[in-house]
Amino acid sequence: MKPSDSLSEPEFQRPVALLRYFSRYARSDNAVATLLGLVQVAMTITLAYCVASMLDGAVFQAERSYPQSSDWLLLTAALVLRIAAGYGQTLVGNRASLKIRQALRRYALQRCFALNVRLFPQFNSAELSNLIATEIDKQRGYFADYIPLQRLAVLMPLAILLAASMVNWVVALIFAFTAPLVVVFMILAGWKASDASRDNLQQLNRLGHLLADRLKNLQCLQLAQSTEQEADRLFEQSENYRKSTMEVLRVAFLSGTVLEFFSAISVALVAVYLGLYFLGKYDVGSWDTLGLYEGVFLLMLAPEFYLPLRRMGTLYHMRSDATSMAEQLIRLDQLARTAARADQQLTIPALQRLEVDQLRSGSADKPVHNPVSFTLMPGQKLLLKGPSGAGKTTLLDTLAGLRPRYQGEISINGLTLDIFQQQGWFAQIGYLSQKPELLFASIRDNLTLGRQYSDAQLQAALHEARIDDVVNALPGGLDYVISDSGGYLSGGQAQRIALARVFLHRPRLLLLDEPTANLDQDTAMAFMERLQSYTRSGAMLIMASHRPADQQFFDAEIILSGEH
Repeated sequence: MKPSDSLSEPEFQRPVALLRYFSRYARSDNAVATLLGLVQVAMTITLAYCVASMLDGAVFQAERSYPQSSDWLLLTAALVLRIAAGYGQTLVGNRASLKIRQALRRYALQRCFALNVRLFPQFNSAELSNLIATEIDKQRGYFADYIPLQRLAVLMPLAILLAASMVNWVVALIFAFTAPLVVVFMILAGWKASDASRDNLQQLNRLGHLLADRLKNLQCLQLAQSTEQEADRLFEQSENYRKSTMEVLRVAFLSGTVLEFFSAISVALVAVYLGLYFLGKYDVGSWDTLGLYEGVFLLMLAPEFYLPLRRMGTLYHMRSDATSMAEQLIRLDQLARTAARADQQLTIPALQRLEVDQLRSGSADKPVHNPVSFTLMPGQKLLLKGPSGAGKTTLLDTLAGLRPRYQGEISINGLTLDIFQQQGWFAQIGYLSQKPELLFASIRDNLTLGRQYSDAQLQAALHEARIDDVVNALPGGLDYVISDSGGYLSGGQAQRIALARVFLHRPRLLLLDEPTANLDQDTAMAFMERLQSYTRSGAMLIMASHRPADQQFFDAEIILSGEH
């Protein structure tokens, strides 16, 4: 199956559109939940009618009439049906939520499968695990409770408003004018909750990424005796996540409290109006003379009128969580669609001349470095310099086709092309990052990557990278199995094995990110001399380095300032 075959859903630009689209997977369940909600409001009105009629007959009327068995039966039926409808609504909502979350998880996994290794570095493993295992599962309340309540928050107050207006039009006006106050505050609180939820998700991703990275390199940290310092960093990040979580809860509780306050004030207005009416202060608003029946009926309906609005206000933070989750899904989908479009582009020509004109990495919101321009021919070497954070690694990622360019042009043999996620471009370059990726496999498999090479070719590549002596001294030599990122090998040894893999595949363009950072002076000099020999065969080299001794080997250099 082609990657594009799994992208059957439409492309979404806004999180609301994505959430609305996936809600259709439980359309029938949502309809049933809405119907059960209407049953609850009907039973609420019936309950208010029964209680008001009983009290009016037993207390207020001149001829006392006490409740009959039929009255008690109707009251009991209304109570039982209301409770049963609420329980059924919960069950249906949970079933709907399960369907939608399964669809969302399938949607995310399809994009991951379509991207494969191209998912990185734009979407790191911590973000992905948090999204699939945590964030999607957290939306149970949004799909089970909030979505059905969206309709009921309109239909239930309208039904109660209609019932109240048949008795007294002033109370109906009080309902109509105070309800928007609850809605307006709910929206204002929702904006704050949205920012808090987005920050909370970001802090969770940072904590997950930091924890995964430290566990991955735990042995190195133990050898460097820096576990306590890294434990402090983990504690600091966990504190940041705790604080952001408490901020989300604080906003949720604050919004709920204020909504309760507005609702209580609105109910109090109805009570004051009825009290003054019964005291004879005025005779306005009633279609007929008000009695105990009408007063009790309206007072019982007043809190029920605001109940769905209050509930929606308390659940509004769930909408903010769902929006943050949807933004992550949209970003994942855009990566998959960009990769699918890249797969359909023309083959990249064999590299003979590389021209870069005013290239800038990053995005409009966050450009990473100053514009860069250069021309590179076979055998030429270019050095990237600049302080930490200036954007050297990001620029190399962009030149490797792993990140989209923000502005500028990249031309190959005079032809301007977009090299982002181009398989034809990947086949012509070799990229050695600061943290080389090695497979949990033998050194042979890490070098060949599924292709066929003789042992002589493998040994020659290891010798070029100055790692052949180390490999030959290992048990099994080329068949020695290493774990992820080099396992028991040092950082410099793992980096040189990755470099030997680059030499073995003979790329036309070699991109190196601080390859001599973990090497001693003599090994670094020997390594640079080998690069000199490699470029003389016609390869191009772009390398980022801090070491002053490396500068003498290059034909030109570019200094990145990181200024925007």
